Amino acid sequence: MDYLFAKKEAYHFAGVSAGKVLKDEDTVTLGGVTLTAHWTPGHTPGCTTWTTTVQEAGRAYSVAFADGTGVNPGTRFVTNPSYKGIADDYRKTFGVLESLHPDIFLAYHAGRFAMEEMWARAATEGVKAWVDPEGYRAFVASEKANFEKLVAQESGK
Repeated sequence: MDYLFAKKEAYHFAGVSAGKVLKDEDTVTLGGVTLTAHWTPGHTPGCTTWTTTVQEAGRAYSVAFADGTGVNPGTRFVTNPSYKGIADDYRKTFGVLESLHPDIFLAYHAGRFAMEEMWARAATEGVKAWVDPEGYRAFVASEKANFEKLVAQESGK
């Protein structure tokens, strides 16, 4: 049951069965690419950030598909929290994301990592257009600051 949208019928769908339940740090290999799962339960309790390494022109690039930082309107952390432990889950998420040091980062919503700009630059720069470790650190810091601001506002601080 989703803590925000469970009562909205438009978000209901038929249940599915998991073929395998993954744990933090489990790996999945698809087509020769191995992805590592990092549990980042902020946005929803099941959010997962995936990391991998890709090769381009003889160079290895670490890649992170960052997840778990977004805060939907209506989410509560302090007073009558959306679910027990939600603030701790967000803090775990930020700890995990801060521990990663990807060359390339992507997110589940293209606007979160300047995808349009990167696609345009890739036409002339190739893979270098996607390399943005500073952008990743800025993304995580900005998302964490937003979370902490929301917690402070809710706490009346």
